[in-house]
Amino acid sequence: MVERMRLRRQMEARLLSLPYDLMYLYGLESASVGWFMGAQNLESMSEECGQLYVEFGKFSEGLPKRQRDVVGGYLLQLSSTLIALQYHVFMYKETGIIDQLVRDKEVEKVGTADHIHMMVDTIYECLAGAYSALVLSPGRPLRYMRRMRKLAQDQKQKAARFTKDDAGAVDAEPSMSTADTEVGSGD
Repeated sequence: MVERMRLRRQMEARLLSLPYDLMYLYGLESASVGWFMGAQNLESMSEECGQLYVEFGKFSEGLPKRQRDVVGGYLLQLSSTLIALQYHVFMYKETGIIDQLVRDKEVEKVGTADHIHMMVDTIYECLAGAYSALVLSPGRPLRYMRRMRKLAQDQKQKAARFTKDDAGAVDAEPSMSTADTEVGSGD
């Protein structure tokens, strides 16, 4: 019991500190040196964020079912969003588009900047939602149930929004934006 409480407090502290560590992810939107800083930050933090769900499993048995489901849902969505963001970075690196954009200095943002921004926002929302759900105490049952129900609804809406936006972005990706096309046609 004491060990579970210690692990829970450690998880709460990590959920509070991770947003500061991930602040360079917004640089992935730019077609400049900021993109490389964001890519390096993503690489170093993805594994740490992925471990959150594993660590959550070590103490989640002591939580009420709804609280466990909501926190677990946010942590799974965090992992899947990071994987999608890593895919974007991989594609920009492997195709050489980012190198060309940085060299030309004519374009300020990458073609999928809006989609990347939405994914980074989702990462922050998942961290905030997981923290909010984790720190709730069932000491006041009615208040606890209302807040937990609201967090569960928010988590489902975020997951649905991400899935809907992601499907649209996947359809739009092969055509690429005009900024990426112009740079890519010079090769």
